[in-house]
Amino acid sequence: MKKSTWFIVFSIVFGMIHSLHSQNLTSRLGSLGFVNISKIEIESKRYSEAYEIFLNQPIDHKDSAKQQFQQRVFVRHRGFDRPTVMVTEGYVAEYAKYPRYDEELAYYLDANLVVVEHRFFGKSVPDPKKWEYLTLENATADLHNVNQLLKSIYTGPWISTGISKGGQTTIYYKYFYPDDVQASVPYVAPLNFSVADKRVFQFQDTVATEECRTNLKEIQRDLLERREIFGKMFGDSTASRHLTFDKVGGIDKAFEYNVLELGFAYWQWYPIQCADLPKAGGEAKDVFNAFVAAAGYDFFADQSIADFEPFFYQALTEMGFYTYNTTDFKDLLLYVKDPNFNHTLPEGIAVKYDNSLNRKVNRWLNKKGDNMLYVYGAYDAWASTAVQVGKKTNSRKYLLAEGSHATRLRNFDEKRRNEAIELVKSWIIDYKNPQIKLSSSLSD
Repeated sequence: MKKSTWFIVFSIVFGMIHSLHSQNLTSRLGSLGFVNISKIEIESKRYSEAYEIFLNQPIDHKDSAKQQFQQRVFVRHRGFDRPTVMVTEGYVAEYAKYPRYDEELAYYLDANLVVVEHRFFGKSVPDPKKWEYLTLENATADLHNVNQLLKSIYTGPWISTGISKGGQTTIYYKYFYPDDVQASVPYVAPLNFSVADKRVFQFQDTVATEECRTNLKEIQRDLLERREIFGKMFGDSTASRHLTFDKVGGIDKAFEYNVLELGFAYWQWYPIQCADLPKAGGEAKDVFNAFVAAAGYDFFADQSIADFEPFFYQALTEMGFYTYNTTDFKDLLLYVKDPNFNHTLPEGIAVKYDNSLNRKVNRWLNKKGDNMLYVYGAYDAWASTAVQVGKKTNSRKYLLAEGSHATRLRNFDEKRRNEAIELVKSWIIDYKNPQIKLSSSLSD
């Protein structure tokens, strides 16, 4: 047989095998109870196929006879016997449809990738929204259901991971269902004990250098002292973006809140190094640009609050949050006297914060929270309420010097990054199948 003929035959056979494999995966997903299964385009040599799927979930896992909603899940397939990384998303998961999307742990471990959209976000919203069922216990039960179903076809070790609020979800998931995954890697995940956790204040008083901290406070005072300039610039800029501020109490109050937020957001994102911050009283354009580079325009806008309403509800009921120390600005504040985030709650909903879950989680993590790798940036304001790793567990914390809320394992030097990945491997390598081979390539 001619070479070209062999190539044609091979191509046909390969295409048939791939088609059968795809049919096999989709049929298996369907047989597990997933619905609305649709293939998504991918640009990756690692994954052979990817799907957007939905699962009917009870709004109340303690009573499945109540209202149901469909939760969106994304699956990127590497191999049924490969490890599986599950992203415990805290918000919308639309990004998982991007053709080039991948997740660093899945890449480093050459694993399947499952992304679970958080309830009440994106396309995973109950109708009607019954806010009392937006609890961390219900949210992690959603993950448990997805995990238990997919484990029947993805039989290798499972690793959960998430970023920020998704990282918090990773922690809670491990607490409620400690046996679902063999390892957990929460990124930049706080564990708060109040809606006004004072550890943030201590962080703001000690981070970086005294010169940098002082300059930042002076910029905040400058913004308030020259509010006739900066308030107008803020108002003009937000108007051009069609932002409104009714819920917080108007544009003037929003401006003051945004100035206070600068003291948190600058350290959260560290968009400008200390040495490059403008001096207070300097050129208005430079001061304003530094202001919005860190604090942005929309954190207190009606549009942003609507998008993140479920987050604020969770923060003010169970997860906890932060507030602002106004001591250095009291003489300049005209509208914000008692800063809080009650304006972010859904219309007509009143809540009371309960820190009992976080206290229980903290104790459990310190005594029994094994196989957890915590990743933080040292300059990230959220690191002020980071998990403190107990000596009774084998878990580790990786802290990146001058790192922000955008800190990931890829930001560490090669030696430290490889050490972290090898640690995760050691936690999963002997799970059920000691012969499983994990990728040894840890390059970016």
